[in-house]
Amino acid sequence: MATEKKPTVELETEAASRLIDPFEVNYLGVLRTNDPLLLEKGQNLELYRDLKRDGKVHSCLQKLIGAIVGRAWSVEPVNESDAVDGEKLTDLLQMFNFDQACRDLLDAIMMGFSVVEIVWCVKDGWIVPERLVKRRQRRFVYQQDEKDKGPRLKLLTTEAMVTGIDLPDRKFIVHRVNPEDDNPYGTGIGLQVYWLVFFKRKGIVSWAKLCDRFGSPTPWGKYPRNATPKEKATLAEALRAFSTDGYVMTPDGSLIELLESKLGGNITTQEQLVAEMNDAIAEVIIGQEPRANAGGAVASASKERSAVRLDIAQAHSDLLSETLNRTLIAWLCEVNGLAPCVVYRQIKEEEDKKAESETDKNVSAMGFELSEEAARTKYGEGWSKKKETTPPAPLAPTQKPVVDNKNPAAPEDKATMDFAEAGDGGDGQRAIDAAIKSLDPAKLQAVMESLAEPLLQAIDNANSFEEALAAIESAFPKVDPGELQALLANAMFGAEEYARVAE
Repeated sequence: MATEKKPTVELETEAASRLIDPFEVNYLGVLRTNDPLLLEKGQNLELYRDLKRDGKVHSCLQKLIGAIVGRAWSVEPVNESDAVDGEKLTDLLQMFNFDQACRDLLDAIMMGFSVVEIVWCVKDGWIVPERLVKRRQRRFVYQQDEKDKGPRLKLLTTEAMVTGIDLPDRKFIVHRVNPEDDNPYGTGIGLQVYWLVFFKRKGIVSWAKLCDRFGSPTPWGKYPRNATPKEKATLAEALRAFSTDGYVMTPDGSLIELLESKLGGNITTQEQLVAEMNDAIAEVIIGQEPRANAGGAVASASKERSAVRLDIAQAHSDLLSETLNRTLIAWLCEVNGLAPCVVYRQIKEEEDKKAESETDKNVSAMGFELSEEAARTKYGEGWSKKKETTPPAPLAPTQKPVVDNKNPAAPEDKATMDFAEAGDGGDGQRAIDAAIKSLDPAKLQAVMESLAEPLLQAIDNANSFEEALAAIESAFPKVDPGELQALLANAMFGAEEYARVAE
């Protein structure tokens, strides 16, 4: 039995190329965009460029692109063992305006695709871009004349206005977004933003006319019925000087009536239309929710900085990194003999350093310690652990009396005390306690009475506070009078209190 042979499928070819698409109109192999709006408007890409004149569109694009370009980029080698080549590629990227090239390529977000030309040069023995020049999209077309090969970017010139000319290798970077339905030109968000801006502009024009009509009166001039054309012209010129929008001029005695609208002068229809279009533009570009659904302008501004916009920015950043890694980064590595490397940006919400520091403080209270490397990673370079301060040396202990512990009350031993340096184990304190216990209370009281006798006699014999103070000053001539006065006051107060308690 003969076996039926199946047709061989070529895996390296396109089986459903656009060249055999019955719904595709190809002229000399030049491909058309799939953007329905551009097809309707004659494939005029300047239509989307004009949208950037709108203030809201420009603001939202700046926020989105700024969230991408404003983040630091990193270079990593494909193989971890080639770390030196990764550091060298980082140095090469710093030799030219790499961030500006990224900003130019992100023009594809609105236009669908963007083209940047590289002007190479040699610096310090390395081949690097001297300039990266952004080119207008209208100067390029895609052509596909072989079904087994993909479309090629070609440059339109005065000699080749339809098919264009071939481009040199490693010369042009093309970044595209959303190339749906095999569309090499991509599909930018200009398709969604165009009608929003269109209706917004119409609303603003209508709003301006409304404000002019209700905001200022219309001048009305009257001329005599027998007025000459010269007199009418003079009146018309005077009326034009009073009004920028229009005026009314009638013969004297004519009657003019206005059919007023039932709507009042405080009409907000146009204002609401413009606000709705602005909200829709922000939602399309950066994912910002409309103010009506976000709880007001404050909540809307808060949500604008939320993770939704960061996710959109990260997605666009990843697409840009893929384009750069396939073109510019790969070419730099090849022409300079470096190992393959990739560049990327990590876009995330900025961390709250205050909250992190409070967390670290609480964790430290639990007995853990943050390493110097982790602290620098969190809070930046320049941090190091505090140097441990050496506590001051303890003062030399006072001398302690050497007491005979077996007979501490011996009078002859107390009279001949010998003080030595205090040692460990509380010997000094025990010596002090022993010295206090060895004192004779009767002798101590007799000494204190002899010292306090002049003070007590001054208080007993004096008829007033002044007499007692004078007696004490004569008994203690070398003591400051202020101190004696305070001493006397305390003594008298203590005596009175003692007498009151004794009663």
